[in-house]
Amino acid sequence: MSRPIEPKTSARQRDADRTRAALLAAARTLFSTRGFANTGVRDVADLAGVNSSLVGRYFGSKQGLFRATLEQVIDISPLIQGDRRRFGVDVVAAFLDAEDAPGPLAMMILSAADPEAHAASVEMLQTQVIAPLARWLGEPDGEGRAARLNMLWTGFLTMWRLLPIQPLADARHSSTRRWLEATTQAIVDEGGT
Repeated sequence: MSRPIEPKTSARQRDADRTRAALLAAARTLFSTRGFANTGVRDVADLAGVNSSLVGRYFGSKQGLFRATLEQVIDISPLIQGDRRRFGVDVVAAFLDAEDAPGPLAMMILSAADPEAHAASVEMLQTQVIAPLARWLGEPDGEGRAARLNMLWTGFLTMWRLLPIQPLADARHSSTRRWLEATTQAIVDEGGT
């Protein structure tokens, strides 16, 4: 019995999806370890194992690739869909229990020297994290509380991942974890229940 022949568009679409995913994964690695200015389109394509012209085809430019990568890695929505009373525990678990993959914070910090990449980082942080978090937090002062949470998380993640200090070496299992959970939850609870 012969197998049905798949339409060529399906095979092409799967290949395009794989290529796009490979480029995004390579971009995440390079932008978060080298920064925007020190990462070239060819570097990303080489790491992804594809022709560099495909960056232009799928993303338009290196800037478009950077924005698409940020959109992919900055998403607060899974965390704000959970139990509000466990938000501190859940968000800290997302930070500390995740694999050691390159993260969006490193991408944003290492790319701050480029004005366009910096602007994209600030915009994505505002639209993908601050605004949805502020809406979820609600009144009073949802936007202020969202900003305070981001300051807390950014400070912690910077000192734990990017500029590691010895007291945070065991953050996954220490009193630091409990402090971060409690402080995060306290900011969430400022608005009442």
